[in-house]
Amino acid sequence: YHALRVQVEARDLAEVTGKTEVIEHLLGEIRAPEHLEANLQRFRDIPIGHPHLSIGLRAYGDWLLKPRDEILPVATRIASEAASSSIIVTAHIGDDSWWLRRIHYQWSAPSSETVDVVLAVDVTDSQRLLKGHAVTALLVAGIGTVLSGLLALFVARRGLAPIAEVAARAEKVTAPGLGTALAVEDAPTEIRGLVESINHMLRRLNDSFTALEEFSADIAHELRTPINNLLLQNQVILSRPREAEEYREALLSNLEELQRLHRMVSDMLFLARADRGMLPLSLETIDLDQEVANVAEYFEPAASEKSQDIEITGQATVLGDRPMIRRALTNLLSNAVRYAPSGRTIEVSIESGVDAAVLAITNPCSPIPKEELPRLFARFARRGGARDDDTGGAGLGLAIVESIMRLHRGAAEARSGDFGMRFTLRFPKRANLAET
Repeated sequence: YHALRVQVEARDLAEVTGKTEVIEHLLGEIRAPEHLEANLQRFRDIPIGHPHLSIGLRAYGDWLLKPRDEILPVATRIASEAASSSIIVTAHIGDDSWWLRRIHYQWSAPSSETVDVVLAVDVTDSQRLLKGHAVTALLVAGIGTVLSGLLALFVARRGLAPIAEVAARAEKVTAPGLGTALAVEDAPTEIRGLVESINHMLRRLNDSFTALEEFSADIAHELRTPINNLLLQNQVILSRPREAEEYREALLSNLEELQRLHRMVSDMLFLARADRGMLPLSLETIDLDQEVANVAEYFEPAASEKSQDIEITGQATVLGDRPMIRRALTNLLSNAVRYAPSGRTIEVSIESGVDAAVLAITNPCSPIPKEELPRLFARFARRGGARDDDTGGAGLGLAIVESIMRLHRGAAEARSGDFGMRFTLRFPKRANLAET
């Protein structure tokens, strides 16, 4: 529409400009205003062959050559105004549209008379053409928009049908069926990535659900033992009257079981809060070698009973939460003293690297199979998978160590070999931890 409008208006403008040049040329050939009447026929001949043209010539305050009657009032007004000949005035007369241009001419001295020529072009047909084209364009655009919307709706529904099918399948997934993957080969190419992502999510959920079931079973088993001991002890002690000393011994035995329960519940609460990020760190500068020495001093009596030595080498400074780091060191040294053979040396090495400070505790015990290493930091995990042992531990120590290192944006690792067992703690540089 815009292109057609530019083309039509350019055509009409060219005609107005061309006739204006003709009129100006004729006026230039007339030497004096008194010769106008003798040359009026030349002006009358200009519209011949152009029925949509009309010319009016006004001099001495009167029309020497009148334009058409329907445009005479507009032409009179234009001829009386001080308008430039380059301005085109649009006039709507009835149902018709006209373009009018005033050509003002003044003779040179000695005469100072002026003449005004009004050139009018009927552009009604052009305007009707443009109006009809505009209506058609709007109609076509409206119909096209509606059809495009319907087509887009059809294409969208057809394209989203596989996603709806995947959604329907996903809605049928239940807890027992988390391990069942959605069929990737049946999905269109465009959404196979989405289906694979959903399958990955289902696998992660299945792993988490399985871990939760195992954890619940482990909790039930670990809590059952001390509770059974308490029940049995109380049933036995209450089965018949006893001396005060016997009641006191029973209470002491119950106290040990209650302390064991308290430690277990506290450890599980610590792990739960650590997993949820609910344990804020109170950061301070810590000398690892000094902290290890303080913890090792606490275990010296237990190590002496088994003729064990704790050897500390190296030094490093880290930024961390002192009680948490001390707890991690206590759990590792406790395991080392517990499982290390009598008469052997437990080595603690500390190194300060470029990116991290590394603390390694080597326990010269018998190595464990490599397939058990990934489960060492799991909750309620014990060497060999045994639950009931005489170590007194609940299997949460290494899980707490791993959680503490994760809170410090570090890592805990375990290796086994001819050297025995080696647990490594990697602490990040101060700047990295402070930024987190």
